[in-house]
Amino acid sequence: MDKRSGATAETRGRIVAATLDLHARKGIFATSWQDIARAADVSVGTVYKHFPSLEQLVPACGELLMQKAAPPSADDITGIIGKATAPRERLLRVCRALFEFYHRNEIYLESDPRERELAAVREWEEHLRTTVTHFVKEAVLPQQLSEPVMQCAAARLDFMSFRAMRLRGISLELAGEMTADMLTAWLNL
Repeated sequence: MDKRSGATAETRGRIVAATLDLHARKGIFATSWQDIARAADVSVGTVYKHFPSLEQLVPACGELLMQKAAPPSADDITGIIGKATAPRERLLRVCRALFEFYHRNEIYLESDPRERELAAVREWEEHLRTTVTHFVKEAVLPQQLSEPVMQCAAARLDFMSFRAMRLRGISLELAGEMTADMLTAWLNL
């Protein structure tokens, strides 16, 4: 029984890894079960046996993505900010941590707006937004920001803001510095 469950887990793992790669390259909705079967070297029936629907497959891919991408979590903020006390330096460290994460994982973070119809994608995006907001709150302490100001500041640190800067040819380092400078000036820190 152990060999059988090991083989099942191995097959499932191949399917998830192949799917994650295909989703990153083609998008979730552009990836067919046939594509997945071919990439995982299994039959289409085997893919359906393990994952009868997209709603079951996408969360499994999300779990693998979390392992591969190692996104920053709310618990990481103390290590990210370190001993920095100046607001600009605290914001710069937060910008660097988030922007480096985005840079390493751009292929996984780009998404077709239709993919937001999937609960797992919405949950992931909400988790990331909550983390970014937490980072901003911690970076500007002891100052307290109103909720609308907090959300505007956090939006400057979202993936899409980072992506827009990168598309305009702004380097990773400069994107972090300019974002920290803009937020410091705007928030009068």
